[in-house]
Amino acid sequence: MAAGFIKSAKDCKTQNLATCKGLSQRLHIAYPRGGGGRVPKSGHYPHEYPQGGYPHPQKIDELYDTVTLSKLYPNPKLKKLLNVDLQLSSHKIKPAGGGRAYVNFKNEEARDKALTVLHKYKWGKCVMSAEIATPVQDPLLRKQEQREKKSLNSVEMKLPIAERIEKSVTPYASLSYEEQLRKKEKIAQDILRKYSKELLYANPELHEFIKFHQKRRNGLICEFDPIVPAPVTENYRNKCEFTIGMNPETESACVGFRLASYKQGCMAVAPVGHLRHLPLAMKDLVQAFEKYVQQSSYSPFSPLTHEGVWRQLTVRTTRNNDLLVVVVIHPQSMLQEELIELKNGVRYLFTDGGAKDLKVSSLYFQQYAQRERGVDPEYELLYGEEYITETILGRKFRVSPDAFVQVNTAAGEVLYETVGKLADLDKNSNMLDICCGTGTIGICLADHCHHVYGIEMVKKAVEDAKVNAEENGLTNITVFEGKAEDIMLTVLNQCGEDKNSVGIVDPPRAGLHKNVVTALRKYEKMKRIVYVSCDPNNARGNFVSLGRPESRTYNGECFIPVKAVPVDLFPHTQHFELIILFERWDSNKWRRIMDGNPLPEDEEYFKRIPQLPQVGHNNAADIETIEIPAADQTNDDTTSEVNCEEEVGPITKKPRSDKD
Repeated sequence: MAAGFIKSAKDCKTQNLATCKGLSQRLHIAYPRGGGGRVPKSGHYPHEYPQGGYPHPQKIDELYDTVTLSKLYPNPKLKKLLNVDLQLSSHKIKPAGGGRAYVNFKNEEARDKALTVLHKYKWGKCVMSAEIATPVQDPLLRKQEQREKKSLNSVEMKLPIAERIEKSVTPYASLSYEEQLRKKEKIAQDILRKYSKELLYANPELHEFIKFHQKRRNGLICEFDPIVPAPVTENYRNKCEFTIGMNPETESACVGFRLASYKQGCMAVAPVGHLRHLPLAMKDLVQAFEKYVQQSSYSPFSPLTHEGVWRQLTVRTTRNNDLLVVVVIHPQSMLQEELIELKNGVRYLFTDGGAKDLKVSSLYFQQYAQRERGVDPEYELLYGEEYITETILGRKFRVSPDAFVQVNTAAGEVLYETVGKLADLDKNSNMLDICCGTGTIGICLADHCHHVYGIEMVKKAVEDAKVNAEENGLTNITVFEGKAEDIMLTVLNQCGEDKNSVGIVDPPRAGLHKNVVTALRKYEKMKRIVYVSCDPNNARGNFVSLGRPESRTYNGECFIPVKAVPVDLFPHTQHFELIILFERWDSNKWRRIMDGNPLPEDEEYFKRIPQLPQVGHNNAADIETIEIPAADQTNDDTTSEVNCEEEVGPITKKPRSDKD
């Protein structure tokens, strides 16, 4: 596509362009940054392209113009000028800031016509001019150049690719498992300390409660259990998505993991056969498919050139030794006959070819070209069953290609048991399973409560959850389809006023939508929330929002953290799950506890509260600081830290009076 923009006379001068007249505006035609069109194949590595950026502009399929405007001529007027008055058939107009806008055309003919018409065109008080811009350097190339300058002599870049991928994917693999657990436990504690300071800033009304716990728990805001280890630490992953690309050492096709993301300037793929967390059957399958790709007439897909066919290999396993495989390709401009031939070849590989001994249970095929927003590519079953089956805590679950199941099945069972203990369910309570996926948590805990209400936005997951509940003989589970923030109030209204409700929250890394938090706050029957976070550093915003003071936005008493338990689901990596039990704030209850006069039902909790350390002992000095892994997304709710060193009185149990 072609594009143009109008610039000020000053800017035009710096670009070595002719000066503008009238309102000092001009039209500038440029090619799009990456993704505007396909770049001719020159290999799979960006260093093979000219240093200036993309290959010659005329070889890019789509061209575009960019136009920059003054405030006198906003976008609608420009669109009318181009498409109605001048009949230039622009494809898209995108503002570029500073009074500029990009105007896209579908082909060179339309672009050249616009170039001729708009050059020196008088529009109101201004005279426009137009020309083709120089190519913009691909962001991948720019990232690579920056990285090469910084790490030209770095130790890591000199390591063999096998060691580099091990350090990238399983950075704790060289540590003993005890040391791994110690580091993760410290990270969890540091996150909770940051959270306690943020909550204190957000809700000063909780000042005494927060200080009470901080002084007795080394800066922590709540009771903290030691990290729960994973029962299985080797070969534990039941799902992996392997990238198909090029191995820079062998310069051949490779099925494995990227050394870094494309955004970080990397397309190299490294082998994975030596990684400790992958099961043997998965490694054997990857090796067999890699050999098949290397012998294929099609090359791996390149995110830089957008050429090539093989994109990804997804493998799922169960403890029953079932294997589900998804082969993902980019169809490019394949004819139907070519696609059928490719599918038949893949099917033969796993049924009668070199991978037949692996006994694949389900083989799927997926065409993934340019993704449309809100539309996921369909899965086509080439061979075998529609799903495989996994057993979790005695319950059977369907595992389809995109179903969510904890990647460490044995550790997932420990996670669900821990959630159940913290939730403290009984036959008079309803369980609200938010972001329930295929219903694993709710189904595993359904026997301990009156009814389970699940909320899930993915239609296929909802269908699987309903089938899983039925096949396990459970009639006290209802699953609703929709975004939690949209249907939360509707679901809560069905929970019944005569039952207490306990929320189980296991959201994706981005956390809960603000509307979900406000709905939970507003529903008075919700007394406890168990929040399961795979990225607790990023979830701190949700934690703080649950505890903000009552307001127009946050109706209802806040939730305060009572207990936190880290669970290790990902041995040899820096990741873990953090479970936090939140309870609805009850000022009378906590006044009694802090005064040493708890009610009978709070006696056990009271006994577990540590005594206040001796005066003059600085707990902070004994706290080891460990770097917290960066969150995937910016935490908008993170607040600034405040001083937390004020004294709170000692805790001693007082005799209970008749008035109490």
